[in-house]
Amino acid sequence: MNASPADFSAYDDAIETAAAEWLVEREEGFAAGRAAQFAAWRAADPRHEAAVLRTERALDLIGEMPVIREPLAVRLTGETKIVRPVSFRAPVWAAGLAAALALAAGVWWFAPTRTHVTTTQHYATAATRQQQVALVDGSVVNLNVGTDVQVALTPSARRVTLTAGEAHFAVAHDIARPFIVTAGGVSVRAVGTAFSVRLGEHGVEVLVTEGKVAVTRSIDGSAPATALPAEHPLLVAGERTLIARDAAPASATVEQVSVDALQSAGRWHNPIMTFTDLPLREAVALFNRRNAQQLVLADAALGERKIGGTFAADQVEAFVRLLVEDGDIAVERRAAAEIVLRRAP
Repeated sequence: MNASPADFSAYDDAIETAAAEWLVEREEGFAAGRAAQFAAWRAADPRHEAAVLRTERALDLIGEMPVIREPLAVRLTGETKIVRPVSFRAPVWAAGLAAALALAAGVWWFAPTRTHVTTTQHYATAATRQQQVALVDGSVVNLNVGTDVQVALTPSARRVTLTAGEAHFAVAHDIARPFIVTAGGVSVRAVGTAFSVRLGEHGVEVLVTEGKVAVTRSIDGSAPATALPAEHPLLVAGERTLIARDAAPASATVEQVSVDALQSAGRWHNPIMTFTDLPLREAVALFNRRNAQQLVLADAALGERKIGGTFAADQVEAFVRLLVEDGDIAVERRAAAEIVLRRAP
């Protein structure tokens, strides 16, 4: 499979098929450059990333729920007609896989024992690590360093409580189940959109990257009231606001964010990282926050070396290979999860 999967951004079914096609190719082993292209496709649209994570999760669920294995096998056998290697066609196989996984996920979600059950999960990150979480509704949550959230999913609503740090939410569209993030007495309500919430010393900052959200707060147990000016009831894409602690409702200001500032603000959770004259020590820190495999600089002076380029955040080995190819950096592997960078002799 040499051509990239088509851009199906307008059709959810086609996005699921494209995600499955990418995963088929990844399972067989990416050719040179394909891993970066896959990362770029995932980063191009929050729905792409959600589809990949949803498909991966459905595959995990298959192993946990024997009740769906038989219908899944029937669906794959009946719809994909896999014959390898002579007539193998990845897109056809991927389409069958996407359909089968949809069946699997549907059986899981609508099982009688799950329909009226609230599922609650707790996620926390250390001061040096970030984390990405795929929720069962298809939404994706990125947790920055030092972040703590609790997620409660019910048939009528999706609620997240942020008690520390910062998180970015790519919300799967579901008009019947609003997505509500609460932090420091401030609630951010969305249906299908993308936004960040940061709980800081001075209050709650909300930045919308896609769609629009309603921002409310309650003071001293009173009923929720809008936290934005009356003439600006909703926060839309490209806007940011800071709701100060204990501030009166509707006292916040709304700021229009420049394209550059928006890209900069989203860099910490973007799977594609672009560097321009960035010190190596800072690039190392970015990679280390997103990967179990850690980079170590053995020479402090080496950390001041400026680098540039575009990299997939989860491709540590590819990044190291590029550094070594320049000829003045040597690599030492102290353990399976530690790579030491030093000046070449």
